[in-house]
Amino acid sequence: MDIDGVKTTIRAGSRAAKAGAKILERAASEAAEADTLARVTIHDSEDEYAQKALEGMAGLAREVEVTLRRFTAAVEHADAYVRALG
Repeated sequence: MDIDGVKTTIRAGSRAAKAGAKILERAASEAAEADTLARVTIHDSEDEYAQKALEGMAGLAREVEVTLRRFTAAVEHADAYVRALG
């Protein structure tokens, strides 16, 4: 593979990462709505499963945030590498 082929492959990966981030953002938005509804529904529940579900939703939000940062970093690094290749 020549240098142009490498650049093309890296750019395709960058586009895929951007698309993945958009998909995750949409899913995160829907999950946030579900989280809000769940919290309203079981806000005063003392049921251990309800509480664990709320904890799980909080964990999901953290993972989404971390993953979105990873997508951003991957795109930035890929773009920088393509620039370095010339």
